[in-house]
Amino acid sequence: MFEELLTILIIKTKNAMKKSLFISALVAFVMMFAVNVNAQERATGKDFKDLKKHEKVLDKDLQKKAIKEARKEAKKLEKEGFKTPVGKLPLAKQLENAWERQAELDMDGNPYWYIASSRIIGGNQSAAALQATNTAKIDLAGQIQTKVSQLIEAKAANDDMGQEEAASLTSVVASSKSVISATLGRTIPLVEVYRTLPNKNVEVMVTIGYSMQAANQEAVKAIRKELASKSEELAKELDKLGY
Repeated sequence: MFEELLTILIIKTKNAMKKSLFISALVAFVMMFAVNVNAQERATGKDFKDLKKHEKVLDKDLQKKAIKEARKEAKKLEKEGFKTPVGKLPLAKQLENAWERQAELDMDGNPYWYIASSRIIGGNQSAAALQATNTAKIDLAGQIQTKVSQLIEAKAANDDMGQEEAASLTSVVASSKSVISATLGRTIPLVEVYRTLPNKNVEVMVTIGYSMQAANQEAVKAIRKELASKSEELAKELDKLGY
């Protein structure tokens, strides 16, 4: 009798172990399936579409035109006596890069980059280069300011935002150039050339670029931070821009 009970107990234990192993395997399979589904959602969902939307597209015809115009501009600047600082790319190549950036579009056909140039005369090359870069940044801030205002107006036109709120936000953006300029810490230097003038002063020309998507995002974030201390309701309206 005891042996029979022991045999039954062993069989039940084995069955329980098999069932436990089966359940564990099933759980593991379900978890792997869920991970794969999540991975597919990450690869094909909204984030992926948003990423693709902002990928650079460079039309081949525009690229050819950009290179042609860049070489023409390089010859003109060289005749005017402009040179490249030590360690920088040749003048023609710098200009080609700048022109190509201007031709790059996102997936919606909008410019991918903000581009700004400035020419400044200073007592020495480094001082003039710094001033020219800062002036170009102010130009960039103005472009971003205009774009953000246009985005607000578009929201109002589509009835996604009230006219009164849109007018208030546009007014805030119009006075935020210094706030926007402060977000432009990592601009991309595209061109830096210089020439020595007869009076020994140095003229420097710089061109800088900044990703339009990144610039708009940083600008809206900075404006929202300033706005939140005055009106959280308006700050929430600014969130409708999607940044």
